[in-house]
Parts: sequence; C-alpha cells; structure tokens
Amino acid sequence: MSSSFLFQRVLVTNDDGIDAPGLAVAAAIAAELAAEVWVVAPEHDQSGVAQAISLHQPLRCYPRGERRYALSGTPADCVLYAMAAFFDGAPPDLVLSGVNCGANVSDAVMYSGTVGAALAAAHLGVPAVALSQSYEQREQIDWSPARQHAAALVRTLVAQQGGERCWNINFPAAPAPGVPIRITRQLRGSVPRPGLKHGTDGRGLPYQWLTFRRDPQGVTAADSDVVALEQGCIAVMPLQTSRCDQPLVDALRAAPALFEQD
Repeated sequence: MSSSFLFQRVLVTNDDGIDAPGLAVAAAIAAELAAEVWVVAPEHDQSGVAQAISLHQPLRCYPRGERRYALSGTPADCVLYAMAAFFDGAPPDLVLSGVNCGANVSDAVMYSGTVGAALAAAHLGVPAVALSQSYEQREQIDWSPARQHAAALVRTLVAQQGGERCWNINFPAAPAPGVPIRITRQLRGSVPRPGLKHGTDGRGLPYQWLTFRRDPQGVTAADSDVVALEQGCIAVMPLQTSRCDQPLVDALRAAPALFEQD
C-alpha cells in the first residue's frame, strides 16, 4: 500500500442513487484515502429510509463499471450486500456515505439514509463517515467545501478516534478556503411535527403524501449542527450505534427500590 494512503480499501455508498453527482464527489474523496475504492449504491433515490433493510423482496445487483455496482435496495442494504458479496472475511477499512445533496442535521439525522448506511457499517465494526453538502439553491450546489476538506477531516477523525465509530459531517454552503470546523451535537426542533398533503389519483381515489413541517429557527443552540452550518462552519458530530440510554441504566441500577414488588 502506498504511504500516501491511510486505507487499503474503502466502500462508498449513498442514498441519492448511483447517478447522483454527490456520489462521484465521494468516490473522488475515497480515492484520496485508499488504494482501492468500491462503490455500491442504490439503483434509485432512497432518501429518508434511515437504516431500513430489504427483507420482503430480493436484491438485484447491476455492474456499472470496475468495482462499481447499482443495487435495487436501500443504503443499508448496499453496505450489507457489499460485505457479504465482495468483502466476506476481509471487510473494507472504511465506509463513506454521501456526499448527500443537502444537510443531514438535527431531527433529520434519524431519518437520513446517508447516515443509515454509515450506522449499518458501524454496527458491523467498520469505521464509517456520513458526508452531506448543504446548499442555498438545489440547482446550483457548490460541492467544493466537501471536495476540499473531506479527505483531510476523515483522516484526522478515523486515525485519532478510530475503532467502530460513526461520524456525521455536514459541509456549509460557503466558499471552500478557510472553513472552520466545529464539533456539534444533535438537537430537536427543526421538524416540530409531520404533515399530510391530500390528493386524488387518476381513478378518483384519495391519497396522502407524507411531509414534514419545518422550522428553520427551531434550533438556536450555539453548539448545534444547524447553527454551525448557518455560521459557515463544517459541522462534525460523533454518532453511537447503541440506542440504549446508558446513563439512565446506571441510575436505575443504583436505585433498585423503584422496581421492588410488595
């Protein structure tokens, strides 16, 4: 392995689909980090599916070039499929998920397919990083912050905080040079409640389209990822694979009388 590479093998995936421009950005970032880059991404857009996996339908894999595949499944499926089909016994050194079109911050983190793929890798003991690029106009996304800063930031995070870890990194819609980095935390408030849009299909039958009512001003804490992006910073958040509330577990164990029966 070349001394310029931190990893031997990196797997790249996303939730925007195999043809998304952000996936090409992620593959280029991976090429700065590893001697060997694999891409396994959803055949179609799978945004918002979180860590869902396909158990009720088969998966179909379509070659799209050297070490590049489109899968008829979710982002988490892509990670699991790649582990079973291509890396059985020799997992990749890192999984990169993204670069997502738009930020994955605050309440959106739990729904994000980009983050879901990274968590799926971390559950299998592979270090993983979710990458997202915020924007001001969707039709004119500036990918340069992710292009210029992601590789060095991933090197730092994984080398110094290695192991079975997962990171969520959001890049601001700002010029690339001199972008500061801020360690952030996840807060609620930007998506206060769900909503429904009602319509009627071609047969006259009603349907509902799930939406989220957003409140861009709902998160104001200085150490939040939302505020970091608003202030032109790269927002870095460590994620944990366990959903167990360990501090509460410890507190309850210290007070067993709460659950004693007469």
